Amino acid sequence: MSPFRRRRNTVITRPMARRRRRRRALVALGVTTAMVAGASYGTWRYIEESEFLLDERCAVTVGDTDYQLTPTQAHNAALLAASAADHGLPPEAAVDALAMSMQETELSVRDSDDERGTEVLFARGAPDWTADNDVQPVQITVDGFFDVMETSWRSGLEAAEEADEEDDEDDAELFWMPDLELDEAAEALERPHNPQFYPQHGAAARAFAWPLAGQTQGPDMTCHLSQLDVPGPDPEGVTDELVGMMPAVLEIPFTEPSEEDEGDEEDEFVPEPILEGIIEVSGDDDDALVRVETPESDGDLNHQWLIAHWAVATAEDYGVQSVTSAPYRWDRDSARWQRLSEDEADAAPNGTVVLGFSRDR
Repeated sequence: MSPFRRRRNTVITRPMARRRRRRRALVALGVTTAMVAGASYGTWRYIEESEFLLDERCAVTVGDTDYQLTPTQAHNAALLAASAADHGLPPEAAVDALAMSMQETELSVRDSDDERGTEVLFARGAPDWTADNDVQPVQITVDGFFDVMETSWRSGLEAAEEADEEDDEDDAELFWMPDLELDEAAEALERPHNPQFYPQHGAAARAFAWPLAGQTQGPDMTCHLSQLDVPGPDPEGVTDELVGMMPAVLEIPFTEPSEEDEGDEEDEFVPEPILEGIIEVSGDDDDALVRVETPESDGDLNHQWLIAHWAVATAEDYGVQSVTSAPYRWDRDSARWQRLSEDEADAAPNGTVVLGFSRDR
């Protein structure tokens, strides 16, 4: 018998062929499923890591220069700019306030009481560069700073009128005026740092102050914010800050005491804001919306874009996902202002700013 065995031919029947094809198909399906699962996991991990690595910031571009603040600094900048507008001060007041806070506290709140306007955004101390030994410590709170600025400004206007009437050109006292350079403004307000230190912050301060003080006609500032650990929707917090910080800007009326209230010496009357037709909150949780109706623009002050930029600057703290200011909408995911469709624009007419808390809108 030959040592070489003849190879037996294997006959492949139809059932065997079907079973082989089925096994190959199952193997291919398993490999494909594993690849899809791996790709999905990799994508999820990439998104998660990207959120962790995201450089959260608020930005304004002027010409070829990008200016940036942290979200917390941007919120404080919005507080200063809106407060300047609410005091009836010219927009340069917001520029000077931002620059001085940048120099003195890096736009960081050092202390605060529960009441709005008590935030400490300026440095303590006295202007040691002056020769006057009787100088008083400077104001360090938001309201205190602007009270001093407003008093100086109005006193300067009165002094200028009197000088014109008397034909007196002697400028013995320096008052704050919107056309002053930053070092002169710091000297007029008797800020505690050397006046020469403040001008270095002028460009960045103006870049953010202009949109936050309502001096633009469209979207000039955006914020890049993470979707990780977003605070829950807080429409009440939004409303409280708007009412506390910008009652004059939004022309919010308040209740007045009745005759019974005036005669009650035990309980102090506390006026309540009347928000009907001005601030409306609808929906619950993620479906909540805050609709703000702004007054008509007066001169260079654009109320709508002041509120819209304020809303973006405060989105980090109140869980805001979108800000609609026709004809644009800011979206937290993209960090971009995108033009609305005609139907969307009709739902948010000019003069209205809508804050949304749903990621899906």
